[in-house]
Amino acid sequence: MVSETVFLTEEGFKRMQQELEQANQILYEALPQKLKHSKLSGGDLRENKEYIYLQSEQQYYEREVRRLTAVLEAAEIIPEDEISGEEIVIGSSFILQDLVSVESGSFTLVSTAEVDLEKGKISVASPVGSALLGRRKGDELSVELPGGTVRFVVLAIKKER
Repeated sequence: MVSETVFLTEEGFKRMQQELEQANQILYEALPQKLKHSKLSGGDLRENKEYIYLQSEQQYYEREVRRLTAVLEAAEIIPEDEISGEEIVIGSSFILQDLVSVESGSFTLVSTAEVDLEKGKISVASPVGSALLGRRKGDELSVELPGGTVRFVVLAIKKER
């Protein structure tokens, strides 16, 4: 499924292992019990909405287990000592300021497998992420986005913790 190396932070690798454990528990313990109960109490399976829903949930977890397994098998954990506090690399946390709105925020550059925009984890493959790679404190950058060009300045860089 995943043929190339996926670079993960140690935190991201551990989180994905936990997600895999949870998905396996649901897929191989919780769902079979629910399916069995629904099968016994629902009559004709073609009309048993709970049973049909549980089957689709089972298919979702089968896909999720395959996806997480493939990512973890292809994963290479980025050693903590390779995460620089001098320049932005995968695993670096940094403060970025928009030069137009003067708003700033804290972000972490991660691989595509670890993206979580709500937590400020942006992908190295995104336009902003790829433009940030290798930047240092004080560097200004312009990024072409669908909504227009955005200009940023890197205010600070630190290792992710």
